[in-house]
Amino acid sequence: MLDQANTRVYIVAHKDFDAPAEPGYVPILAGAAHNHASIAVRDDAGENISAKNPQFCELTAQYWVWRNACVDCANVGFVHYRRYFYTDARKSRIVPAAQFAHDLTKVDVVLPEPWILTKTIRAQFAQFHNIDDLNTVRAILQEKHPEYVQAFDELLDGHALYSYNMFVMDTSRFAAYMEWLFDILDEAERRIDTTGYDTYNQRLFGFLAERLLNVWVRTRKLRVKTYPVYKPDDVWWKEALRAQTKKLLYGRNR
Repeated sequence: MLDQANTRVYIVAHKDFDAPAEPGYVPILAGAAHNHASIAVRDDAGENISAKNPQFCELTAQYWVWRNACVDCANVGFVHYRRYFYTDARKSRIVPAAQFAHDLTKVDVVLPEPWILTKTIRAQFAQFHNIDDLNTVRAILQEKHPEYVQAFDELLDGHALYSYNMFVMDTSRFAAYMEWLFDILDEAERRIDTTGYDTYNQRLFGFLAERLLNVWVRTRKLRVKTYPVYKPDDVWWKEALRAQTKKLLYGRNR
């Protein structure tokens, strides 16, 4: 039986950075197939989708871990090189891996504190992205995983979203989530043509995964613990606003 204290948290990065000196935290280079940063753990070895990083974002690192790593750890998680779980709202201390291990004896998954939006999740997606892509995902769910459609609709009609594709869970649950997620995303990739999208909207499958993680957690009625997440100079909304402006000026996410 694996030691439950053996928890590995991967810090997804696309460039060299100063990693926190926290036991159990492991930097991983995402998109390593086209990246020459010196991070030792890379997502382009073994079975991988590293070359798809511009479309799949941090999911290329998650895919690599799923297929190639963490057979010797009880729990696995993902944060970003400038975005971590913090112990409290003062954001003075990154959550230790051992704390996640303790949490997961009482809950099923650790997630970021949710965004609470003034718009619905559906309206927010439509504002910055192509709503047809979200409709395509719903159709795929209806065909392949109909038991998840109700949660999908409830999520999109609501205002709360666990974001960033950040989480910590046990390895068996992680494997089940990856199997489900990529079953949907692989089909979505076959149906959706992103070649005309701007750079921001090229990241479509990362954006879709954020929503799908919520659907998976909701449908399975998982017990959740949340921590605040903080990234200095977080300007995702500026990128989204630029993309929205281009969409209004030139049409469909170009």
